[in-house]
Amino acid sequence: MSVINRTEKNFEDFQINVKLKISALWIAVMFCYVYGDYIEIYVPGVIADAMMVKSSIETQLEFFAVAVLMVMPSVMIFFTLVVKPNINRWLNIILAAFYIVLLIAVNTETGWWFYLFLTAIEILISVAIVWYAWNWPRVKDSAIND
Repeated sequence: MSVINRTEKNFEDFQINVKLKISALWIAVMFCYVYGDYIEIYVPGVIADAMMVKSSIETQLEFFAVAVLMVMPSVMIFFTLVVKPNINRWLNIILAAFYIVLLIAVNTETGWWFYLFLTAIEILISVAIVWYAWNWPRVKDSAIND
C-alpha cells in the first residue's frame, strides 16, 4: 500500500477591520466616478457643450452642487477611519443609500455602455458599503466589562 504525503500550504490571513473595508470601498467608488467623468469627455458633443457654458449664478450653483456631491464620498474615505462607530455606521448607510438612489435616477438613461457599466459597479460598491455598515461587528459584553 502506498501512502501519499500531502503538504498543504496554508496562507496567512488576518481579520480586516470594518472601517478599512468601508474606506477601501469609498476609494473604489471614487475611482469609478473619476474614470466615468474622464471617459465621458470623449463622448461626442460633450466638449462642444462644455464650451458653450455661460458664467451665470445658475451655472455656478450647478457646479457647486456637483462639487458637494463629489466631496462627500471623498471625505468619507477619511471619516470612515476616524468617526466613532455608531455615527460612522449610520453616516455610511445614509450616504451610500443616497448615492444609490442618485446613481439610478441620473445615470440609467444614458445609451453609453461604459457609463451603464460604471454605474452598475458604483451601485454594487455602494450596496457593499451599506451591507458592511449595517453588519458592523458588535463588541462582546465581556470586552465592555474588562
